[in-house]
Amino acid sequence: MGENAELEKRAVEALQQYRDALARAEELEREEAAAREDASKRLNRFATADVAGASKITVEIVQADQAAIARLNEIRLALSRATAALDSAYRNLAALDKALGYIPASGTTEPNAKSPPRDPGDRSGLG
Repeated sequence: MGENAELEKRAVEALQQYRDALARAEELEREEAAAREDASKRLNRFATADVAGASKITVEIVQADQAAIARLNEIRLALSRATAALDSAYRNLAALDKALGYIPASGTTEPNAKSPPRDPGDRSGLG
């Protein structure tokens, strides 16, 4: 197997890793948005009850609010890790793109199966 064929194989694998990392980050972004909305609604409800002078704030409500905030923090930590993995996958793919001068089409390592040339600083064509 020639050097280019090996680099193409690695580039195809790197592209798949990038796509997987991007999908995970996007999934966590959606989860984070939903958790943030839930936590915000809970805190707004809490503030409204406090302003209205309601004494119906129970231990269960406070615990549920704390759980919502803890879940939001967990998702944000996972998103931070996913973003780091995405950045790493991108850097790996960019290095292989630079070495080859192109990114091979997914699913093939044929030397003639190339993606069209693109601006090296453009990330939009990687996913």
